[in-house]
Amino acid sequence: EYIASYCIKLLPKGILRDLLVEGIISGVGAILIFLPQILILMFFLTILEDTGYMVRVAFMMDRFMNKIGLHGKSVLPLMSGYACAIPGIMATRTIDNWKERLVTILILPLMSCSARLPIYTLMIGAFIPNQTILGILNLQGVTMVFMYFLGTITAIIIAVIISQFIRERGKSSFVMEMPPYRMPLVITVFRQLFNRGKLFVLNAGKIIMAISIVLWFLASFPKSEGGIESIPIQDSYVGKIGHAIEPIISPLGFDWKIGVGLLTSFAAREVVVSTLATLYNVEKKSDNIVGITQALKNDINPTTGIPRYSPLVALSIMVFYVYAAQCMATFAIVRNETNSWKWPLIMIFYMTGLAYGGSFLVYQGGLMLGYL
Repeated sequence: EYIASYCIKLLPKGILRDLLVEGIISGVGAILIFLPQILILMFFLTILEDTGYMVRVAFMMDRFMNKIGLHGKSVLPLMSGYACAIPGIMATRTIDNWKERLVTILILPLMSCSARLPIYTLMIGAFIPNQTILGILNLQGVTMVFMYFLGTITAIIIAVIISQFIRERGKSSFVMEMPPYRMPLVITVFRQLFNRGKLFVLNAGKIIMAISIVLWFLASFPKSEGGIESIPIQDSYVGKIGHAIEPIISPLGFDWKIGVGLLTSFAAREVVVSTLATLYNVEKKSDNIVGITQALKNDINPTTGIPRYSPLVALSIMVFYVYAAQCMATFAIVRNETNSWKWPLIMIFYMTGLAYGGSFLVYQGGLMLGYL
């Protein structure tokens, strides 16, 4: 917000300033503010890997993993999936059995990766009350943990189901070298942390910047007949796209802006946050840059006169993204690792169905119980 305000004072009013402030800074900045939380998650995963504890977890979990159609070595890729699904999928190469490797690949995107963290953080911070339950537990923290458990438990159930339909290719075996426990080197941990954070910023940043520019154009045009003022955002190109898909997603509690976010987040899940930031700042049309959290809270439905977003809608959005298949890079890696388009298409189909069904049950069930 400070950088955007400075640019507003520095640059004359016009298309260039609007592109820089409403498009690039609002879009990319909305993701960068969540980088500390992502780095904290990556830090603890790195500690577990460097101490040698993760290998022992794989050994201890082998018996349980076999019962659900996986392998003890599946633990390492699945744990990596909490940071990013892509290196996790590539790490399945250590699994010799094709069936167990394939099942691991198919359920790995259900692990709540760091790209989902900005969505959880935004919705929880904006709509889940910061209050204590049962005397010791914070409701916001419980909600965050629940989202992670929901994806993990669902992954286990899906693994059991999928393993019944994939034919075996060879027998499973478990051979793994057990390294000694060791104290992680501080410089090594921070080097890995820096490299992972850098990859996240560069990879996500390029995608988000490109999408933010395109989205700003779609949200700002066509201009009015005078060619100076933009028409209302709901009549812009992006507004028309959002309104076209709104009937499909309205049973989930989503409006057209969330619909646009769903479309853009196919590039990467976290893009939905920058999409909303861009849409709200284009819509506001003032020299005060609105924070995305406050913008969501302040959004009033003109038809009903009540806030457009609520804790129930926030839960519906989070459940959707627990299961959502939005990540084109993941599909590309699955295509490379399986040498077939069959499995990424199956992944897209079943995860999208899970996302829609789960979100539908949450929102419609909440309405039946009297929540708004």
